[in-house]
Amino acid sequence: MVQDDTAAAVGWIVILERISLAVVAAWVICSFLWRSFEAFAPSARVALPGDSEDETVIHQASRLSTILPLIRNLIFGGIFAVTSLIILSALGINIAPLLAGFGVLGLALSFGSQTLVKDVVSGIFFIADDAFRVGEYVDTGKLKGTVERISLRSLRLRHQNGQIHTVPYGQLQAVTNYSRDWSTVKFELKFERDADLEKIRKTIKKVGLAMLEDPEIGGEFLVPLKMQGIQDVTENSLVVRLKFTARPGNPSILQRESMKRLLPALREAGLDLASNAVTVRSGAAGAAEAEAAAANLALAKKPVAPEAADAEG
Repeated sequence: MVQDDTAAAVGWIVILERISLAVVAAWVICSFLWRSFEAFAPSARVALPGDSEDETVIHQASRLSTILPLIRNLIFGGIFAVTSLIILSALGINIAPLLAGFGVLGLALSFGSQTLVKDVVSGIFFIADDAFRVGEYVDTGKLKGTVERISLRSLRLRHQNGQIHTVPYGQLQAVTNYSRDWSTVKFELKFERDADLEKIRKTIKKVGLAMLEDPEIGGEFLVPLKMQGIQDVTENSLVVRLKFTARPGNPSILQRESMKRLLPALREAGLDLASNAVTVRSGAAGAAEAEAAAANLALAKKPVAPEAADAEG
């Protein structure tokens, strides 16, 4: 009797040793992998509404740091599953039927959840094509925003107004990425029709070269601010198009800075922007033309006499 109790106690000790060893090994592996993933792919910081755009530094995530969170979740899920099977096996439970049952369950889910499978497969191809990364601004056709999280099934976008959009990969038809390689910004200014185009060109070029020499924003420009040409000629204005090419990130800040510097430079050069005011010119010639027009109008409205009408007939 005592020997049976001793054998049972030894058996339980062996089982507890196996379970403890499996749990400790899983914990050590998960802790090591977690620290490694955090070192290579730190969590993206969400910009709060109170943050100043001038003080916010935008870091574009690499492709590796974008894929690593997905790999981390898959590895952690695999470690949890293997550890659970080891614990069940140590307790004397036959895990072969469980494996077979999980296989049949996975097959049934794949047939019954075709939308889920479509989302996962589409996500794999989007990630393989490197269509977007965390921190990039994208347009999915219906929704726009900054990529905050990439999971195996969906994409989470943060709209500039603060809303969060969760878009399954299966609903993505085409993705436009605004944060790759470079960004060209074009905008227009309206001048008076008699403005000197050569003076406008030189003034804009001077402002563009000054912005290149600025230590804070000069490094963001790939092609400096310059005048592209006349875009349109309206009844009361001359529409001139300007453009510059900058690094991806937030070119709207550079555009606002360009406008901030252009306005006083143009004013100093004597170049006025067009207005919607209607100009009425008056003078001796204008008065004479107005009187002649009034006389012709009165003559046209004067009725014709019957005798004159018969003579004409």
